[in-house]
Amino acid sequence: MEPLVELEAQPNRGVTAGDCTVHFYVGKVDWMSVIEAVLIGAGQRGRDAFGGFALRNPNELKFVAVAEPNDARRKRFGDEHQIPKERRYSSYEELLAEPQMAPLCFIATLDAMHLPVTRLAFKQGYHLFLEKPMADTPEGCVEIARLGRKAGRMIQICHPLRYTPFYSAVKRKLNEGAIGRLVSLTMAENVGYWHYSHSYVRGNWSRVEDTGPLILTKCCHDMDLASWLVGSKAEAVASFGGQTCFIEENAPEGATKRCLDGCLVEAECPFSALAIYLKDKTDWPVSAISTDSSLEGRRKALEIGPYGRCVYHCDNTAVDHQVVTAQFSNGVSFDFAVRANSFHCYRTIRALGVEGELNGHMEHSEFTITRFSPGWGMDERIEVQRVPASLEGHSGGDSEVIRNFLRCYRESDFDSIQESLDIAVEGHLLAFAAEEARRQKQTIALDQYRSRFI
Repeated sequence: MEPLVELEAQPNRGVTAGDCTVHFYVGKVDWMSVIEAVLIGAGQRGRDAFGGFALRNPNELKFVAVAEPNDARRKRFGDEHQIPKERRYSSYEELLAEPQMAPLCFIATLDAMHLPVTRLAFKQGYHLFLEKPMADTPEGCVEIARLGRKAGRMIQICHPLRYTPFYSAVKRKLNEGAIGRLVSLTMAENVGYWHYSHSYVRGNWSRVEDTGPLILTKCCHDMDLASWLVGSKAEAVASFGGQTCFIEENAPEGATKRCLDGCLVEAECPFSALAIYLKDKTDWPVSAISTDSSLEGRRKALEIGPYGRCVYHCDNTAVDHQVVTAQFSNGVSFDFAVRANSFHCYRTIRALGVEGELNGHMEHSEFTITRFSPGWGMDERIEVQRVPASLEGHSGGDSEVIRNFLRCYRESDFDSIQESLDIAVEGHLLAFAAEEARRQKQTIALDQYRSRFI
């Protein structure tokens, strides 16, 4: 991909994007000033992750406008951030029809909307912070990157795992040669039975036809990590998996279409909507089912909304287990597994090098490095690395990826943003290619695959 061309530092500059000329903010920014932004999509990620950062760090980021079609969500976000009523829009088209209101635009819509929103935002001159996945098609991902280069705009993809203390430390150790030259990388994401049932059976990402495959919507994080840690492009990928757990034939006798419809097995079912959504807990994922967090509001949501459905009687099409095997151009082999039916939500990593191995557990905030020693491996030389744990979203990565975007904007650091974006595009293409390999039951050559879109 072509590198971004850094624009000269000027207080105001016009650029042609498509058929319109816009004016926007460029140049270095005073480190002491808060950076303003607009938000498109005030759902869970927009409000909790992006809006939450601004509320916790009012000296760093301030939202001055919001677009959100849901009246209750729009009002809640507007009130929380003291946004004037005239800057609360019911659609992204309305907001982006206005003259540019801030240098940055945060996009947290559903995946299929990312591309059309991005097109309009670039025309208005915004730098973009874009929730993952970039788009729901490989063509869309490539187009977003191309449009950013053409407009001279920064694009930060929200891949927070790169910015966690855990994976930052792993990357640093690999770069330092702690296990010698990397030979193979093994990673796993265990989604957790309750998380999977919430998001990928009952929730927004349950139907591949409407959103995208699980390897993209959930695991583009992991494909991005692999591309980033290996530091090379993938050459070939194969994949296997399917939908085994949450299908109608697995419904126990006595199960009803909804958990509130007198289901005879509800009390013992680990996926009971009553047990998940009607207890004392009201933060995520419970907060996703309704803006009314009262018991009555949540019960009503289960009666009429998707989250009250039996997990065995949904219209879900996302796979519940998948494995991916890839070869990178620098010789590193990669294997990855995502599984729905785990008890806890956690990620693990194992990196094997010519001089040792690294084994880590993200949620335990710990990894070990074992160096090879003379003999039969009896004299283990183990280095234990414990990293700071964080209770913030994605183990602290949500805050740090936003800070990276703000830093790059303040410093006009187009090079770092472009390098990060190139890796993100590669990770997305690897995810799409893996899904094609799974569906076709064949190995996909990545050079040939990329040539269809780039």
